[in-house]
Amino acid sequence: MQILKPDIGMNKLIIMACISVICCCCHKEQQIPVEIDVIFHIREDNHTSPLQVIVENNTRGAYGYQWYFEGGEPALSSEKNPGMVSFIAPGEHTVTLEAWNEGTRASKSFPVRVDSAVVVDFTVEAEVNNYAPALFHIKNLSSGGAVYQWSFEGGVPATYEGISPPAVRYEKEGTYKISLTVRNGSATFESGRKVEVREPLDASFTIIPSFEDEDDMEAPLRASFRSRLQGVETLLWSCEGAILTNAQSPEADLYIPREGKYTVHLEVSNGKETKKVAQEITVEENSNLRTHSNIRLGINTAREYYPTYYSTRLRKAFKVREANEENAKMIDLAFFGLSANFTYNMFVSPSRLSETTFPDIPGAVHTRFINKTELGFISLTPLQFATMRTDALLRNLPIFYALYEDEAFASRPLPRVVLFETSDRRKGAILVKEMVSKGKDDSYIVVDIKVQKND
Repeated sequence: MQILKPDIGMNKLIIMACISVICCCCHKEQQIPVEIDVIFHIREDNHTSPLQVIVENNTRGAYGYQWYFEGGEPALSSEKNPGMVSFIAPGEHTVTLEAWNEGTRASKSFPVRVDSAVVVDFTVEAEVNNYAPALFHIKNLSSGGAVYQWSFEGGVPATYEGISPPAVRYEKEGTYKISLTVRNGSATFESGRKVEVREPLDASFTIIPSFEDEDDMEAPLRASFRSRLQGVETLLWSCEGAILTNAQSPEADLYIPREGKYTVHLEVSNGKETKKVAQEITVEENSNLRTHSNIRLGINTAREYYPTYYSTRLRKAFKVREANEENAKMIDLAFFGLSANFTYNMFVSPSRLSETTFPDIPGAVHTRFINKTELGFISLTPLQFATMRTDALLRNLPIFYALYEDEAFASRPLPRVVLFETSDRRKGAILVKEMVSKGKDDSYIVVDIKVQKND
């Protein structure tokens, strides 16, 4: 029998082969899988273009990376963490990551939504003008929005949803805010405008007679207007039978030459509506006579407390210290009462005050008086004075040519009439109806005056 000796070399080969097989089996069982895990960080979850995304790569088991950013900047990257990626174009974009190790390769895609960039803008324009009630038209200049919401403070409608809002109406004056809110899917944008609505059209007026006419409203009558105008762009005064100057101005003047009833019209407009208002005025027949009633004139020693001068033009009494060069030409008469006993009284021309205890008035005018009509043929009785409605009785009295005017009168009889004629040839009568004696500082007479106007 032949005994075979083992082949040592062969045995080594067999052993090595077995070890190799075992090692291969062990290597396949220990392969590391690639697990892709990516997080996108978007500030406040606002996807509005331009969208900036910070990519956080938490993939496990890989040492190689390839990024594909559809529509992004950058478009590619082989960095594990590519950092910030920007997207401009609105829409859905795909981000793909391929990751691998020695034995494994994996790929995964992620959607990224980019919402439109939003511009919020609009214009507001009034139809015709902004006087109440006002209609405003709105033009939407915005873009990139998916939802448009409007708010109209104080307007009709109060709200609206849509791209193009209807015209908005405001009934009352004021300042109102128009707001627009635009949403693009992930963010909200707002803008506002203020509109001013001016006062509605309105007008009223009062007729203001001139100083010369306010006490009797007689023809010819001159007047102006005190108007209250609101929201008025243009106006026009009219009055049949009258003469109007500056008829398109609030400061118009009215002249009515004859007596009668008149209607003054004021038509106003604000450019889109017109309104007309009216006032009636009655003008009396011209009596050419003006009446001044219950005038108190102090005696000589009461000059500090009572007026002693009077202006028939100004319808005003003056104390001695109030007379000056400015009003001298308007003062027609001066009363000189010697004492509280009223034993010596007379009306004196302002130009002859040096003949009394009163000081001169520089520039004073001359008035002729008939203090005691009972001494001559030129007279007017208290009854005639009381019933005088026109200047007819005064018209033919030759007062200016009378030879007597320096006489004084006493306290009796009362009432008494003093006649006068001014430097501008207006004739008049003074009715002395009361003498009040209260001592040297507080005594005065009470008179009525009727004088021609001579307009």
